[in-house]
Amino acid sequence: MRIAGITGITKGPVWRASRAAVKRRKVQTFVIGLVVALSAMSAVLGLGLLQASNGPFEQVFGQQNGAHAVVAFNGARTTGQQLAATAHASGVTGASGPFQSAQVSFAMGLGGGTRQATVVGRPQPGSGDVDRVHLWQGRWATAPGEIVLNQPVGLPYYDSSPASGGPAAATTVTGPGLPTLTIVGYAYSISATADGWVAPSQISALHPDHLQMLYRFSSSATDAQVKADVATATAGLPAGAVTGFQSWRTTRAEMVAKLESLLPVMIAFGVLAVSVAVLIVLNVVSGAVVSGYRDIGVFKTIGFTPRQVVRVYVATMAVPAVIGTVVGVPLGNVVASPLLEKAFMSLGGAPMVSLLTNAVCLLGVPLVVGLAAYVPARRAAGMSAIAAISAGSAPKRGRGLKVQRKLAGSRLPRSVSMGLGLPFARPARSALTFAAVLIGVTTVVFANGLARTMTDFSAASDRTGAVAFDIGHDPARPATKDAAAMDQAIRATPGVDGVALTSGDMVGVAGMTSAINVQYYGGDSAKMGWTLVKGHWLNGPDQVVAPARFLNLHHLAIGQSLTVQADGRSVRAVIVGEGITGGDSSLDADWSVLQQLSPGRQADGFEVHAAAGADKKALAAKLQALDSSWNVSIRDYGNPNAEMQVFSAVITLVLSLVAALGVFNTVLLNTRERRRDLGMLKSVGMTPRQVVVMIVTSMGMLGLLGGIVGLPLGYGLHALVVPLMEHAQGLDMTSNMVHVYSAPLLAWMFLAGVGIAVLGALVPARSAARSSIAEVLRSE
Repeated sequence: MRIAGITGITKGPVWRASRAAVKRRKVQTFVIGLVVALSAMSAVLGLGLLQASNGPFEQVFGQQNGAHAVVAFNGARTTGQQLAATAHASGVTGASGPFQSAQVSFAMGLGGGTRQATVVGRPQPGSGDVDRVHLWQGRWATAPGEIVLNQPVGLPYYDSSPASGGPAAATTVTGPGLPTLTIVGYAYSISATADGWVAPSQISALHPDHLQMLYRFSSSATDAQVKADVATATAGLPAGAVTGFQSWRTTRAEMVAKLESLLPVMIAFGVLAVSVAVLIVLNVVSGAVVSGYRDIGVFKTIGFTPRQVVRVYVATMAVPAVIGTVVGVPLGNVVASPLLEKAFMSLGGAPMVSLLTNAVCLLGVPLVVGLAAYVPARRAAGMSAIAAISAGSAPKRGRGLKVQRKLAGSRLPRSVSMGLGLPFARPARSALTFAAVLIGVTTVVFANGLARTMTDFSAASDRTGAVAFDIGHDPARPATKDAAAMDQAIRATPGVDGVALTSGDMVGVAGMTSAINVQYYGGDSAKMGWTLVKGHWLNGPDQVVAPARFLNLHHLAIGQSLTVQADGRSVRAVIVGEGITGGDSSLDADWSVLQQLSPGRQADGFEVHAAAGADKKALAAKLQALDSSWNVSIRDYGNPNAEMQVFSAVITLVLSLVAALGVFNTVLLNTRERRRDLGMLKSVGMTPRQVVVMIVTSMGMLGLLGGIVGLPLGYGLHALVVPLMEHAQGLDMTSNMVHVYSAPLLAWMFLAGVGIAVLGALVPARSAARSSIAEVLRSE
């Protein structure tokens, strides 16, 4: 049984005409489909970035069914049965536990020392459990002697000892009085419920000291609500059963502080990607319809109504639009997902591109294509047949004629002057092409500056090239050399050019309610590559250097004094410098401060500066041989911004490619419209090389203008985003980290627009140059 409506559509004149147009103009159809596919990919990427920048913590928290409250209980005052009953209290919408938990000290093989950690005995979380952690590598711990560590995606614990041959993923963990546990997997809990998980049968060997419950509540928007909900849920327990709890709002504040510097970048790239996608589609599709005005006139001559003419062109554009969108949207997801995961690594991976974003792109891109085809087709459909045929043969007489005449009178080569005048014949098309190139140049300039800023900041933070080794004492092994003897032995080792003594402690500061983490430095600390925003590094007694976040939070400045307190002693110290790294509760102090607070205390570790040309692996082995109880690790943090740099490079490449395709299509349409003119020019002596020069020059001018305008726009976008990143992190950067554009770099990026334009114009220009005069004139 046939449906009349469908039969009419598939066998009517509109369908036959549009199908014939698709078959006849295969190159144009392919280009439109390719542009739409890349535009759809850019749209998915851009909207995905904008979506991810809107509440990224909440999205991942929802995916993991995160805990609104992590509550610790005294196992001596309550029972597991009593705690399980709290899951049914008023306001509780979900609960997991109770789990036995232990506070342990792990020696991680990371340069000595121990790390305090919370380990929970828990079976692998299943669907519906609270804190459904993301197991991103390995498997869950199911047997004694196994542990799963809580780490962000892609960041396992590393062992940088010489025995490992440099940085390598740790395979075991242990500590004083603890069994050796094999790392069988890595997981990530956005709720920060534990530092590691073991099988319930293993936890007894770690000496558990409390019980843990995880809750979700119906009302949890504020800390006060979470506190009230915890009180309600635990109201029926014995007094003293609750020993403490952690609100999800606290965890969120810590996580969001890490992400706020990233969000301006995501938003900027997202807007650029969506903008270039829309511009290219409008340019390509509307240009294709305008170039088909001659066919529209023919259709009207043979009896097509204006409505049928519009339908023909909308249907003609719909074929590559639908195919391109269906291809481009999944491709956008493939590109966006790993980029978002790397960019949001601190959240244990990124929110995936939502179904809503995919739906908007699947429907929106074809809609934009249809609109771009409808407007010029509707305009042409209102013309007479003769006017449409004339408009399709060449641009209207007089368009850019004055400019072209002035250029013809110049001393420029004729092919160059004619090429410079071509964009004025189709000003709207040229404007859209210029806008696409402009966005491409802006992206290149912004992404390049951002990468340089982040690279410089990371190098300064990690003191890359200055600190070659970190040496720390392993408390599990008896020392044969004390710190003073180890200091002398390190200095006497050939290849060592400087040694800084290090130690750390939590101290009080007069007028501040929370403890401050102080790192003390002595010896050759000035050689360890410190970068300061203001002031100078420690060079005398009773001096401290504070990070910007500390100074801003406590309203302090260089030259002011602090009273540092510990063990009943106090020292008046002067702030002499502002560092680029560190939190709002950290300071770097001169060794003299430690000696006054803790007389006779020796160093806990050392930072070592290697002589130029020294073999680090060989030198590390020599240092390790001095005393096995002092662990030597090669400092190699890698590039913490590598993911972000890859992220910006991929987006830059995609947007530049889309812009180049827009230029390609513009040249293709221009040469098709002017095939008669090109034939006439070749008949009077223009060589193929001159044809190429003329066409490439026409687009090169747009690329040059794109560079002129895009350079300051990209520079300005960098100048806008970097301070937002600084403010979000509470940081101050040095001027060389902000002003990263050198004159040679700006000159190179200025030519990026020309490069994009020439790249897109060269292939169709060569094709037009190769066409014969007879072939061109016969097609007329």
